[in-house]
Amino acid sequence: MSGINYSPVSRPFVITAVLLSFVGVTIGSLWMFSLLGVGIPHISQIFQIHKMIQLEGFLTLLIMGVGYMIIPRFRNVPLLSNRLAILSFFLVLASLFFEAAQRFAGGGDLTYSNALRLAGILIFASVSLYTMRTAPKLLREADYFLAISISVLLLVHIAPLLGLATTGSLSYIQLWLLFPVLMIFGVQFKTLPSFLGFMRPRRNMTTACIASSIICCFLGTVSLYYHEQMILIAFNAAAVAMIGLFAASSYIFGGFDNREMVNLMPGEKKARYDMMVRHSRVGFLFLAAGFVLGILFYLRNGFLFYDLAIHYVSIGFIGITIMLFLPLMLPPITGKSIQFSNFTKIPLLLILMALALRTTGDYMIDQSFQSPIVSVFAMSGVLVLAAMISFVIMIHKSMSETPSVNVEFKK
Repeated sequence: MSGINYSPVSRPFVITAVLLSFVGVTIGSLWMFSLLGVGIPHISQIFQIHKMIQLEGFLTLLIMGVGYMIIPRFRNVPLLSNRLAILSFFLVLASLFFEAAQRFAGGGDLTYSNALRLAGILIFASVSLYTMRTAPKLLREADYFLAISISVLLLVHIAPLLGLATTGSLSYIQLWLLFPVLMIFGVQFKTLPSFLGFMRPRRNMTTACIASSIICCFLGTVSLYYHEQMILIAFNAAAVAMIGLFAASSYIFGGFDNREMVNLMPGEKKARYDMMVRHSRVGFLFLAAGFVLGILFYLRNGFLFYDLAIHYVSIGFIGITIMLFLPLMLPPITGKSIQFSNFTKIPLLLILMALALRTTGDYMIDQSFQSPIVSVFAMSGVLVLAAMISFVIMIHKSMSETPSVNVEFKK
């Protein structure tokens, strides 16, 4: 049988990304405890690899793996080369080990590890863009989001090698986060309208959203070189406009009468539909809030706005969206179907509680509030870990040995 719809090459990407995420969240949790007054030995040295693990490891590997699966599936064509995909995986993974070793050894030149990572990303970009030469039958506009996303990924890795970016600045991290955000937009544009009511996205708003995406990425790139307040604010404002236009074009917050369709849905499809609506709406609210907080940071400064601008996007949007779409993407990767009727709201509720605690804890840090009780708010990272563990358990229990109808196996 054809191997087009079965993508085992993505499996090591996804498994490694999930494992790295557990490590990254654990380090972030310990750092939050230290910020709120709990003494943890050597945490400053360990925290240096937190951003690397979460951004360069977890998000990069996860989206590369999903990209190798989803981009060919959008066109019903095979992946260009499984060997190239595996090579890119080992290059990125090797770069993470080299950088972690260098940082623990006291820093040093990271050029070699960055070059290895860039080589792996160039393979992913080349394979993806080559595959995108084949036009999909429907909703070609999704390719614009995917292409912009891949371009941003290349940009944020080339700029530091040329000495053109401060990697710890909020603008650089926000520009980096646009890579997974726009990749998610490409996947959602292709899938959400059909999941939410078999509606075609609104064409005019889609065009405006793509234009806003290009403007946003351009301003984000300019902000790497010119740290002018107005450019930074305009960058975040363009992101907010892009988010609003995408949500409106894809019916994320409604805009059509779906009551009859929902009433006719069987149990499994209804469970998937409810999860789709709930998670996508909550995620988009956090995404918009993250860039609004970015504007406030450039107007007023402060750790509160800096930290929440990053984590509302990374945990509140990207984390919740991964929680939504990973069960949909695992069947062609694992060859097993997943029953949405077995899912619960526990992981989402834990994420919401974690972000509420983090918001309060960041405010206390920003106000230099001193009290033994503030350490309670450091539990936000622990709740994120609990959400991840409960989500993995929920996925495992919902898996069926019966192959999904959308999966074809190689002989």
